[in-house]
Amino acid sequence: MRIIATFACAVMLTCMGVLPGHAEKRVALVIGNRDYKTGVGALTNPLNDVRLVGDALRSVGFEVLPRLENATRGDILRGIRALASSLKAAGPDAIGFVYYSGHGIASQGENYLIPVDVTEPSTEQLEIQGVKQSEVLAILRQEAPNAAHYLVLDACRNTLQGSRGGKGFVPVEQQNGVLVAFSTEPGKTARDTGTASGPYAAALAMELVKPGQDDLHMFHNVRVDVMEKTNRDQVPWTEDGIQRRDRPVFAHGTSAAYQPTRPQAESPPTEAHSQGTVGTILSWFSGSSPASQSGTSSQQVAMLARPKGCDATTTVSLSKRAPQPLSATAEGCLAPMDVFSECGICPKMTVVPAGSFTMGSPGDEPERDGDREAQVPVKMSKPFAVGKYAVTFEEWDACVADGGCGGYRPSDVGLGRGLRPVVNVTWDDAQKYVSWLSSKTGKPYRLLSDAEREYVTRAGSTTPFWWGSSIVPQQANYDGSYAYNGGGRGEYRKKTTPVDDFEPNAWGLYQVHGNVWEWTQDCWNDGNSVSAGDGNARRDGDCNSRVIRGGSWDSKPQYLRSAVRVRSPAANRDDIIGFRVARTLTP
Repeated sequence: MRIIATFACAVMLTCMGVLPGHAEKRVALVIGNRDYKTGVGALTNPLNDVRLVGDALRSVGFEVLPRLENATRGDILRGIRALASSLKAAGPDAIGFVYYSGHGIASQGENYLIPVDVTEPSTEQLEIQGVKQSEVLAILRQEAPNAAHYLVLDACRNTLQGSRGGKGFVPVEQQNGVLVAFSTEPGKTARDTGTASGPYAAALAMELVKPGQDDLHMFHNVRVDVMEKTNRDQVPWTEDGIQRRDRPVFAHGTSAAYQPTRPQAESPPTEAHSQGTVGTILSWFSGSSPASQSGTSSQQVAMLARPKGCDATTTVSLSKRAPQPLSATAEGCLAPMDVFSECGICPKMTVVPAGSFTMGSPGDEPERDGDREAQVPVKMSKPFAVGKYAVTFEEWDACVADGGCGGYRPSDVGLGRGLRPVVNVTWDDAQKYVSWLSSKTGKPYRLLSDAEREYVTRAGSTTPFWWGSSIVPQQANYDGSYAYNGGGRGEYRKKTTPVDDFEPNAWGLYQVHGNVWEWTQDCWNDGNSVSAGDGNARRDGDCNSRVIRGGSWDSKPQYLRSAVRVRSPAANRDDIIGFRVARTLTP
């Protein structure tokens, strides 16, 4: 059967993991397929894309193998084997990176890269002439099992007619040691723009050379960049199987060779022209965004700014200081995305920026809950700090051991303790924890307000989930036997997972969707109105019931949406409810 649907664009990232000084072996392969001569149709950007991304990788210490342009199936497989061979003898910190730009497609549960020599893009011929995602990963994992593998697909994609999947690449089962990145969400197509490079390649090149951010933050920023440049029409996504607590950092400094200039739409660049394009992209993306686009960009600018009178060396980052209560000077120099902890057994706190957002869901959002999710404008006039994770059993048990939390030791009912979120705690129990934390540090800890909880969940997004409009079980912990808005079904884990599982959102917060519901400060009110729109907790209404947010491991996916507010008796102890803390920052 012939393919009638148009191919769309996707991205895969392969091996990656970096330590300061680039002591580990780092090898990359970039593949760009543009000049298709059969039924799949020629593209515009891939050759520009691979030159741009290749230059960025080289600038941050990767050995970039000879790039493959207009590659056949044999070319692609030889290139993958060469990459695997280079990584084979390396140690456990080795990093491999595969970037592919070109046509791609999903058929019968498998994702395919399309070589330029494909003669007939039918289901039968793909088995013979296409390059399977699983085939690529099998070579890399077999030959270099100790490396971290990132596979990036920046490829146009649709499923074949007659296959069971929907439009777009299909989610794949996570593999340990592998992160797969796609240039747009399932069911959508990526852009082949006709400009100097595609939006995903441009964003990836820009973020690769930014110093100091780990791989997850890099991909989050790529996502936000692409969403802004495409007016949220293209939403990248990732599947993360990298099992490392200390995430790789790609750039510890940028090359002076990259000087910013605005890119121009033109024919594929020459070898000489391709040098210096990373700076070009940095300038392009740092420029002002169109007024028609989301307000996310203004928050991003705030996130990069440190308060007046403070320089980049004035930091309270956990990487620079031991956990201890912040001094007035240190607190005054906090900037958004700074992470701190004020005692050895205290939660890690992330600073979020001041800003405005629309609380609630639009009328056309699937499964919305009417007035409970009515849209209201809210302004957060000051930055504040929020727990990077939900409070864990380990942190709760430390409170009890220190004489706090009323001595109450909640049962985990077989879900697990340690880094699993604490459950079976009432709203009053949570108040006892923040009271102990405030006493321990001398600082004003508390629960988040209802409005704050939605604000930090969205992190600038306006879609049902911070990553987009649909959800699959690889993105959060919930009852995966149900689907939402075109997302796939999958695993129902039937228990909590460690609080640092899955990807953090754009503000570095983990599991704001799923795992456990979280208590907020607010008394229950049926309507989604907020006093003065200032984000403060509502203390009127039914105060025997409180608002919980976020959904849990036992929830259907629609209850994980950013706008969902649910009522729970304040005295309820349940294995699906925990909490996260906030901290007011003094001027």
